[in-house]
Amino acid sequence: MRLLALTALTALLLSTAPALAQDADALLARFLQDRGEDIDACFTDMPQMRDDQRDADFRGATDAPVPLRRLVVAFDASGSMAGALGSDTKMAAARQAVNALLDDLPDDVTASLVAFGHRGTNDDAGRAESCAGVETLVPATDDTTALKAAAQALEPAGWTPLADALAAAGAQLAPSDAVGEQVVYVVSDGEETCGGDPVEQARALHDGDIRAVVNILGLDLPADERAQLEAVAQAGGGLFTPITTQNELAREIEERRRWNANSFEMLRTNNQASMTQLRNSNAAGGALLRLNNCVGGRSLRESNRVRAWSRDQDLTPDQQAALRAALTAAHDAHDARAAKIRSTLEAARDSANQAVQDQRDADAAEFEAVR
Repeated sequence: MRLLALTALTALLLSTAPALAQDADALLARFLQDRGEDIDACFTDMPQMRDDQRDADFRGATDAPVPLRRLVVAFDASGSMAGALGSDTKMAAARQAVNALLDDLPDDVTASLVAFGHRGTNDDAGRAESCAGVETLVPATDDTTALKAAAQALEPAGWTPLADALAAAGAQLAPSDAVGEQVVYVVSDGEETCGGDPVEQARALHDGDIRAVVNILGLDLPADERAQLEAVAQAGGGLFTPITTQNELAREIEERRRWNANSFEMLRTNNQASMTQLRNSNAAGGALLRLNNCVGGRSLRESNRVRAWSRDQDLTPDQQAALRAALTAAHDAHDARAAKIRSTLEAARDSANQAVQDQRDADAAEFEAVR
């Protein structure tokens, strides 16, 4: 008799299980219609990632290994600059060179003008004033017109305190992690004549926290003075460029303009790449945050509502349990859907950003190849 009762009970439970599951699906549909939220709205408006930003256009050769950010021109206005270079003076050549350095500078680049040798006279009576007369005529600015005007106003006068001029140039710069983003460009026709050590000063600028590059444009230097300025450039990690004719000056001016243009292009390329990657990361991060908040918020609110709704519907305990299980399964499905979207969007972000990085690396390689 007991065996018959157990068999009958088992048969009843097995026969009601499909019905209970079917009842749970119906109850879930009714609950979602009454108190549920539109979960599909959480999965719309996923952003598209950008994987292309290249438009760099490098002009021929350049000697700028990294984009320029700060430039200091150290202008020699010592008395010997009144000497001839071709059919003009070395002073006129220096002004032309300074104009070329300042032409087409990117908006992001600041420049300064340090003058030396422009005070006193080039005889013994004027030496003390001249050697103490290093002056920052124009501090860091993006106003190239003011810089050019200040250079044009200089006239040959005194001695050559080159070491102090380099120290004044360094005062216009800041600590840096990138060698070459700060450049000191000395335009001069002679060696130190005020007792300083420009080689050590250039080395301090290059090897210290500033990590500047010191370039020298030497205007018709006497053979016995050229060695010191070559040593200054070497200690400063830069280039020594001798100018002895107006044709050489013209070539150097063109090179300086090309250098500025290429520096601008590389800086713009880096900025564009960084902004594209940042936009991709922000767009993906924002979309995923909204997705997580949307799915999680809806699941939490529905879970909080289901108990009260079950009481209002006079559901049996078994029906309530079946409904909660069905709702949990639905929420798990939403979570799985969100996880798949998250994985897809993160992969798209990483792929797009890598494509942008590859383009930036290719542009940097081109930039280096035409040095």
